[in-house]
Amino acid sequence: MPKSERILLLATAAVTVVLRALAFFRYRFDADEQHHLHVAWGWTAGMVQYRDYFDNHAPLFHLLMAPILALFSERSDILLIMRAPILVLFGIVIWATYDIARRVFDERVAAWAAALLALFPPFFLKSLEFRTDNLWVALWMLALAGMLRGWKPFAIGLLLGAAFAVSMKTTLLLLTLGVAGLLTMLFLKRRPAGGLLQYALGFAIVPAVLAIYFVSVGAWDELVYCTLTFNGNLAQTRKNLWIGRAIFPFTFAAVVWAAWRFRAARNVWAYFFAVAIGVYAVTLAGFWMLISPRDFLPLMPLCAMFAAAVLATRRLRVTAVVVILCLGSLWKYADRFENNTDWHTTMMDQALRLSHPGELVIDLKGELIYRHRPFYYALEYITRAQLAHGILKDTLAEDVIRTRTHVAQADGPMWPPRARAFLSANFLNMGRLRASGQWIQEDGSFTIAVPGEYVIVGPAGEVRGLLDGTPYGGARELAAGEHRFAGQKGAAVLWAPAFRRGHSPFHLRDLEF
Repeated sequence: MPKSERILLLATAAVTVVLRALAFFRYRFDADEQHHLHVAWGWTAGMVQYRDYFDNHAPLFHLLMAPILALFSERSDILLIMRAPILVLFGIVIWATYDIARRVFDERVAAWAAALLALFPPFFLKSLEFRTDNLWVALWMLALAGMLRGWKPFAIGLLLGAAFAVSMKTTLLLLTLGVAGLLTMLFLKRRPAGGLLQYALGFAIVPAVLAIYFVSVGAWDELVYCTLTFNGNLAQTRKNLWIGRAIFPFTFAAVVWAAWRFRAARNVWAYFFAVAIGVYAVTLAGFWMLISPRDFLPLMPLCAMFAAAVLATRRLRVTAVVVILCLGSLWKYADRFENNTDWHTTMMDQALRLSHPGELVIDLKGELIYRHRPFYYALEYITRAQLAHGILKDTLAEDVIRTRTHVAQADGPMWPPRARAFLSANFLNMGRLRASGQWIQEDGSFTIAVPGEYVIVGPAGEVRGLLDGTPYGGARELAAGEHRFAGQKGAAVLWAPAFRRGHSPFHLRDLEF
């Protein structure tokens, strides 16, 4: 590698390290990160995923992260801490990318493949987040590296089985390996690889162990419902799925034609991986119901390898332009690396003061991490789509009342209409969160939806007057229904523990970073 290229490579790597350090502490928390951490917390709290609380992902990632989470007490910056294990998974993917590219091409291509992957904006940002996809991709890349290194089929099958226990999307990866392998054998006239039984045995171990466990704790039916039935119901809410499936025969035929067109390829592994990229991409586009950038994470290391191989045949200035474009795009999509993590930390600060361990809260997807929810489903896209189409019933209001839940996440458009109207009418803004209560009307009337202990407060604290015809002298148990207060105007009725813990609708907290 010429000196000028070494300098560019080292500079790219150095800038990437600096930007990753900045992003680690400053890049905003995705809602999925909060959900996955809440699911991992459920295991530490003695609950069983699916049976006791909702999740529509395979369980291995949360099971592995739960012991790490258990090392720490309840703290508002827990999401920052739990991004640290994800750095290890990032390192595994970068190493595997380098190792595969070195064996398929050479050291120079391998070095640039690792550097370009680390700087590619979608991979850079998603590989930072606390999400299942990062363990999934790490296991996938280890399996591919193992194939090139000549590892035993049983070990490779074990890695792929673990990947399946992290994400059901592994079925697409297995299909990709099978079809790409078949086309490679047919068009390059290669003998089929042996050890199919060993692959299958290795693959079965992790899913089988997990299946036995969930059956033993009475959670198998819930696991099947959450990961298969619930996700599959999304098809009933999407009218245009037939378009991708109708186009698939043509896109797949294009992949087969391209594989035939380049059947004279001498580099068998490069040919195999190129075909695999095509098969996965067209299958995902044709049959997957909800596609996002993270679904393409398994392809990004392979694409980086081929991009590096192409750039190796060009002038160095072309590589420099690509690096600059990646940096510019990353700067934009990372919001110029402004600090956007404080909003969640301040919300967690308030959550840990406003609610105590063992008390229920109602949030969207588990954003408050350490608290159980009365409404079973997480209000993510698939849930909201099924609620809107009547497949699921919005029982959030009834669940909040039944469980006497007095703390809720702030208002926003992701709440279902009925639930949103209930929370807006019966909860008061505390800053980042809400507590049960109401503003008292001019005639002194108010309604309690969630029975519990309440206080009457004004701007200066508790007020005096007559509550339901008797002198009000402090916190009182109020039943559901209509009540009346005669006293200071403009007062509010508020869940008493919220007031004792330092919160009031007259003095909102944690609104500024």
